[in-house]
Amino acid sequence: MDSGEKKLVELVNRWAAYSEQHPNAGLADFCLHYLTEHSAFAPPTTDAVQWADSLSSQAPRASVPMSMDARLGSLVGKLSRYATIYSKKAMQPLNFKGIDDPLYLMALLQMGTPKKSELIYEMLSEFPSGIDIINRLIKMEYIEEFPDETDRRSKRLRITPQGMAVVQQCFPELTRVADIAFGTLTEGEKAVLVHLLDRLAIYHADHYKDLRNAGFEEVYTRMSEAS
Repeated sequence: MDSGEKKLVELVNRWAAYSEQHPNAGLADFCLHYLTEHSAFAPPTTDAVQWADSLSSQAPRASVPMSMDARLGSLVGKLSRYATIYSKKAMQPLNFKGIDDPLYLMALLQMGTPKKSELIYEMLSEFPSGIDIINRLIKMEYIEEFPDETDRRSKRLRITPQGMAVVQQCFPELTRVADIAFGTLTEGEKAVLVHLLDRLAIYHADHYKDLRNAGFEEVYTRMSEAS
């Protein structure tokens, strides 16, 4: 048996072992698992050069090697800020203060007629910030309040026709933002990234429901145990 045949047999054996552990997984799931488990990529560990993504070219590499988790956190945070900057520029002609305003409208459109607290919770906002955004959108006549039929002391929100119209204007602009934010990736790379980020989003959503009012030590302990 030559080396190519040996590698093929090894791959088939790994596929069989993976299928036994994950009977509902498909070939694409196995390929992603295999690539991530056998990745040749590794975070840089030398402090001899600058960070490649430093804007000023004056940010030296940390003297203590950065862990993979820390580097992921740094990259996700920085990419989020880039997307926020692009989005803010795109939303300026529509008279929005920032990206949160149209995102609140889109979430409201999906949720139907939630209470203020439900919309703020869905958007992962702090309550005072969320109230400010909602009040601003009410003032702009993009959303409106109305009495809750089952609890007259409470009010619900709904999007107005003006709000629907401006959301329709937002979609093409946000698509253009996404184009410049992720356009450098191939379709295959985007699919892999979406698959991984979906897993993370579901993982955090499940834990956030139980831990949103907990202190950080409890959050860290419980989520570390669940990892």
